Amino acid sequence: MANVTYTIYRGPSLFDGSPIVVWAQSNSGNSKTGDMVQTFIQADGLHADNAGKDCDPLTMSRNGSDASYCGSCIHRGTPNNNAKGQATNRTCYVTLAHAPLGKHKAYLKGKYTEAFGHDAISAIGKGRMVRLGTFGDPAAVPSYIWESLLSESVGHTAYTHGTVNPMPESIMTSADSPVQARQAWQRGERTFRVISSLDSVIKGKEILCPASEEAGRKTTCISCKLCAGAKVKGKSIAIVAHGTSKRKFKESV
Repeated sequence: MANVTYTIYRGPSLFDGSPIVVWAQSNSGNSKTGDMVQTFIQADGLHADNAGKDCDPLTMSRNGSDASYCGSCIHRGTPNNNAKGQATNRTCYVTLAHAPLGKHKAYLKGKYTEAFGHDAISAIGKGRMVRLGTFGDPAAVPSYIWESLLSESVGHTAYTHGTVNPMPESIMTSADSPVQARQAWQRGERTFRVISSLDSVIKGKEILCPASEEAGRKTTCISCKLCAGAKVKGKSIAIVAHGTSKRKFKESV
């Protein structure tokens, strides 16, 4: 099956009003997630307001403007306005120079197919597992986009670091400490929490991500389907820090 990337949203970020874009990639070779539809939320480098600006994810990481699509996520790191590289102490598992930068460059070259409106967006997710926010925070995007993409899907995964979870039934709340996790549980939300070691799993409330290395990679996200918000009747999920920035991660208390 051909791997096609579709532009499914162009408009203001719900975080700060800056122009953002959402891309849905039809196929993936990600060994942890499995072959899910992957979605990327990034700056719209073709928007008139961004003419002449550097809107690539590395530059935006360095200057802090990635808040338009990543919100206040602590894993963004600290902006430094350096000439190259990324934000200081960035702990996000996503490597900016890989898929996010490649997607940005391809978009600027006009390589993506536009799919706007409910029917077109729904068709992309039909019969598929969908990952909301492969890069970027789903809360930056109007809920109707995700509702369309998921309307005929067979399941999904989704997480938000936003101050308010706009779709708690469908999106996991990313918690950065046991205190934040318990606050979310009191609101009836399920959480996804990055931890420093297996000892940090809150017994009775959280389980270790079954697709993680520490859990023995028992399954993949496409089969597990636990990270789909409060509609899933199960414990919340914790995962040990991973990726290229895991050595920088310090667990909040």
